[in-house]
Amino acid sequence: MSIWQIIKTLARDLSFDKKKFFFFVLFFLVAAAVFWGWQARSQSQAAVLYDGSYGEAIPNMVKNDIVISKNGQVKIDGKAKNNTFRYYKDYDEFSLIAFNNPNQFVDSYTATVHIPEAVSESDIRQIIYAVHGVGDNHYSMFDSTTFLYEAREISPGSTLTIVLRLPKGLVEAPFLKALTIALQDLTIRAWLYLAVALPALTLIILIFIYWRHRSEQNIFANAQLSRVPDKLPPALAGVVIDGSVGPREIAATLIDLASRGYIFIINNGKGEFNFGKRRFTNLEATPGLSDFEKALLSKIFLPEAYKSTVNDVEMRIGRHIFSRKVADFYVGIYDLAMQNGYFVKNPAGVHLTYKFTGIILFFLSFLGFVYGAVSHLDPKYALVFWLGGMLASGLIIRLAPFMPTLTSKGIEKAREWMAFREYLSRKDSIAGGEVLEGKLNQFLPYAIVLGVEVDWIKRFSKEPFAVPDWYESAQTYTTIEDFASSLFPIIGYVSKHLAKSHDPTTE
Repeated sequence: MSIWQIIKTLARDLSFDKKKFFFFVLFFLVAAAVFWGWQARSQSQAAVLYDGSYGEAIPNMVKNDIVISKNGQVKIDGKAKNNTFRYYKDYDEFSLIAFNNPNQFVDSYTATVHIPEAVSESDIRQIIYAVHGVGDNHYSMFDSTTFLYEAREISPGSTLTIVLRLPKGLVEAPFLKALTIALQDLTIRAWLYLAVALPALTLIILIFIYWRHRSEQNIFANAQLSRVPDKLPPALAGVVIDGSVGPREIAATLIDLASRGYIFIINNGKGEFNFGKRRFTNLEATPGLSDFEKALLSKIFLPEAYKSTVNDVEMRIGRHIFSRKVADFYVGIYDLAMQNGYFVKNPAGVHLTYKFTGIILFFLSFLGFVYGAVSHLDPKYALVFWLGGMLASGLIIRLAPFMPTLTSKGIEKAREWMAFREYLSRKDSIAGGEVLEGKLNQFLPYAIVLGVEVDWIKRFSKEPFAVPDWYESAQTYTTIEDFASSLFPIIGYVSKHLAKSHDPTTE
């Protein structure tokens, strides 16, 4: 199997799903709003020593002893004070709002700031911001590690802020903060390279994982098999070959149910069609149906209804954003595959692990994008990195269904199905005796799930054709090609929409 064939296999059925897209966009918008509000609140909570809005009593003369540690921790009069130290590209800064509308007159304020290492006066910068009624104020350097700030006649509506800018390296920045500062030096070209490289690397890794599984399992058809490998439902063949359930498994199940005499299909023309029950109106009481087949039919038919129009199907699909019944169909097939020993782990669980990994990465990338957009971090073009992260996580989510591992029994069964697919897709015509045996209807569900229904239909093009008894139409079909062009759009439409409605936790 070539790399191109692998890519085409991976790309099969990766259709845009509006319902899932809406669900996840809504989820992440809510999460972003919560995060944005929390971030805005945390950024607005600058370090304030005395805030008169809380009605606290303030001494007439205030003195503070402030110690800045090597790790950036700040203690005022022996108590830790958060949001007072910030790291920038060219310098680090201690900033404290000593008074914010104190609502009372304060005679004087004195602050002594101690730093962990000695510096020269040319390496630091002291600032006092005094507005709305602060009298005499000044600052000074007491010695190489100690700095003084003084202010007098602080009025009730004033604001007094003291600032000390220090050279880089004097205080050690936390790892994440140091990394952020370092990333700010990257050029826009470097960010674009990273944004493209991240999803590209993710895709390469996922293809490598898929290729490794395929190589280890060596699932290649080296013969042809003219019989169905086992009597299990045709949907199971698709799971063994591709590792996932999708529209083809649904379509194959519907045709199989019709061939077995449980349902019939009526094509009314102009895009109108009906499904009907041929046995029992109560699905639960119908013998011969598996639980996942009942789940699928219960999504198409109302409990006691004997038919379902295209409008009924659309209504039942659109009633909920996600359908638990269709998810039960998926789970039932996966469970059957596990019961027969085809997979090391349940494919549904493997898919869910990859999908949740992708969702978490998408969530983190999305929050990173929001944080970068609303914060004061520069450069803003670094946001393309987070877009690359979201694209990479999207690839993980979309390719999650292709990552299960077959057992030795599953590998052998997959080889048989591949050999059977080779037989179905042969170019020579079917012999008359095989036509009389009803092989068209018998093998059609398997041809659909194995992706060779067109090849299988073509093999009957030279033989007399009779419409199956489970299919009715106002139009008369003289060739098998006309029959196929009438049937496949109906089944394809229903199957794709049902597949899109399944619970997103089951892939």
